[in-house]
Amino acid sequence: MADALNERTISLEGAQRVLATALALAGQMKLRISVAVAGRAGDLKAFARMDGASILSGETARRKVYTVAATGMSTQEFGSILKSEIGEEPELFHGMLGIDGIIAVAGGVPIRLDGQLIGAVAVSGGTSAEDQKIAESAAAAK
Repeated sequence: MADALNERTISLEGAQRVLATALALAGQMKLRISVAVAGRAGDLKAFARMDGASILSGETARRKVYTVAATGMSTQEFGSILKSEIGEEPELFHGMLGIDGIIAVAGGVPIRLDGQLIGAVAVSGGTSAEDQKIAESAAAAK
């Protein structure tokens, strides 16, 4: 049995590339957003709040990126799972959303390399669909 794990995480250079891609796409879409990029364990690697983006969008992006790292899935998928379970297990829904930092709103996506989770990117400031589109495009830029 190994005494150490060999888990890959996104580099600062990779995180900055993901961040730049998200900001460029938001600019093309005429949106003012916040973007957070984290390593595999949810550690913040890169962050930006565009001029004119709300302060709330910054906190929301940070929570989305943490949620992706904690669950290993997009915030959109996580939210769908919780919503589908609320009728049968409302305590699961409320319990998960009661965990500090967890949010179930579209716009946070995993960053994978060779199928392995290496980080996450999250966007906030547009509609849920806009946030999701930008995050998915940015994640592909790793």
